[in-house]
Amino acid sequence: MTGKTPELLTFAPMIDSELARQLLRHYGVAYSEDDHLFGWVSLLTMRNGGFLQVPMLHGGGVRLDGPREIAEHYDPTMPADKRLFPPEQPLRTAIDADWERYNGSLAGDSAAVSYFYMLPERSVMVPLFQRSLKPGEARIVPAVYGALRWLFKVLLGLEQAKIDDAVLRIRMAFDATDQRIADGRPFLAGDRLTLGDVALATATAPLLLPAGYIAPVPVYGQMPTALRAIVDELRARPTASFVSRLYAGWIG
Repeated sequence: MTGKTPELLTFAPMIDSELARQLLRHYGVAYSEDDHLFGWVSLLTMRNGGFLQVPMLHGGGVRLDGPREIAEHYDPTMPADKRLFPPEQPLRTAIDADWERYNGSLAGDSAAVSYFYMLPERSVMVPLFQRSLKPGEARIVPAVYGALRWLFKVLLGLEQAKIDDAVLRIRMAFDATDQRIADGRPFLAGDRLTLGDVALATATAPLLLPAGYIAPVPVYGQMPTALRAIVDELRARPTASFVSRLYAGWIG
């Protein structure tokens, strides 16, 4: 059992699924990915002893719920200079704050903005949701798309006023990060890659679309005009160049 390659149970477009992929790549962990429809995949975690949290890495002697547990499990096995959240202070406290800032608020706002503008684009989103599903599950996506769209609307609060607030918070997060990296540092913490860098990169990737980002999300040409305007604005920021360098050189 412990020699089995673990399986990553995902909803493939989810930001946390991309974060888990990047963490496992950083830690050199071989795995297979098992993609399922949003909602259904949460129920499948319970079949494997989980508690609805997606993604979930299971098999091969592990059961890890979400990217944070993945990092906490594998990070101590890495050489000191490869650890994403080393224990020394005040660096550890700063990394924990970056986790909350980027994997928490920014990731949620990025997902909400993306889905608000893209879910009405049924002809684009149905094939994207189908892309890495097993054939039987992929066939039902057109029939359940309306229910999926409603579920996202409820869970993410997809209303114009809330999305306007989310865009404002994204701009504020970019403002703060632009200022932080203005001294030319290669990473958020200075001279080493940390969990905060990976969280920032994956939280912004659905809007920045850096080279090397391969999650099944709409490409720029498939986006409506209003979303492209947001993307154009963010791509002009120093944080966008920072994220592109992360994907090009240190993650991805």
